[in-house]
Amino acid sequence: MSEILSKYRSDISVVFGIGVEVLNGARSLKGISLDLKLLAINGIVQAAKIGTSQGQSLITLSGFLSDLPIQIAPELDELERLTSRLSYQLTVCAIAVRRFYNYSVALSKIVDLNLEKLSSAYNANDFNLLDIRQLQKLHLEAAFNKLNNIDKETIKFIASRNVKIIEEINDLIFDSHNTIIKAKKKLESIKRNGFIANYMGSNILIESSYLSSDQKSFSGLVNNIKNIVHTLDSQLDRILNDINLGDNMLSALIKLRINN
Repeated sequence: MSEILSKYRSDISVVFGIGVEVLNGARSLKGISLDLKLLAINGIVQAAKIGTSQGQSLITLSGFLSDLPIQIAPELDELERLTSRLSYQLTVCAIAVRRFYNYSVALSKIVDLNLEKLSSAYNANDFNLLDIRQLQKLHLEAAFNKLNNIDKETIKFIASRNVKIIEEINDLIFDSHNTIIKAKKKLESIKRNGFIANYMGSNILIESSYLSSDQKSFSGLVNNIKNIVHTLDSQLDRILNDINLGDNMLSALIKLRINN
């Protein structure tokens, strides 16, 4: 039992750390969105100075580009909300696992003390103290028939506490898993907008190539856009990798479950 609990506690701690990293990564994306908007506005200002048909095309393209951060902003807010919720769920889950671990150790010791008092051949390892059904009827086991009511009630009380904590942990794990699914969908949506920004940047570069002047200005603008989008993609990939790692560990914990 102690090995299973120790692994469970260790894995939850790792997933908790991943949740914090995901939240920090999501928050850092807001600065990237602002940088992209400022570059797009700069493109509009530069294009407005040209006054030709190419200038008008560049204004239109830069306008589309400046709209993207406006579209991305609510998605970044939602991603931060989801990752904040995930971090909270995993924090509560980690605390619950530690509580369960401590209660289980206490229950195991009490069971052993009472069985020793009865000179029984049984010990705590003969009972599955990680199973809800076993915990619910533990005080009624034949091995404890000769115990006084106070000792039976003590076993019943601690066992019932463990049942509630197990249910809480399992609910939190499933909720965290569902939050991760939603966060992954939001990440994919933001990534699509990054692809569109890159595409718009390429069109600006093509359109600016027809200019007799100011080509360098727009080349620098497009390079900056591509660098920002690259940074955005890298951040999104890192967050997605962290989320996938956390999701895989949660899936393993769901399969294991404490009441196995």
